[in-house]
Amino acid sequence: MVPTTVTFDEESEAAQMRSVLETAGYYVESGRERVLGEDDDEEVVHLVLTDADPDETRRLLVGDGFVIG
Repeated sequence: MVPTTVTFDEESEAAQMRSVLETAGYYVESGRERVLGEDDDEEVVHLVLTDADPDETRRLLVGDGFVIG
C-alpha cells in the first residue's frame, strides 16, 4: 500500500485531519518534517499519512492541507 499524504503548515489542522480520518475508520499516522533549504531552518511541515484513497482524503480535507497521492 502506498499511503496518501497530506501536508499542513499548522499543527492544529493536521490534528483535526487525523481525527476526521480516524473517525471515518481509516488508519492514520502523523508526524513532522523539517523543510531543508537556505532560508527554511525553522520551517516545519506537519504530515498526515493514511490508507484512505486520495479522492476520499480530499473529500474529508480539513483546513489548508495539500493532498499528495
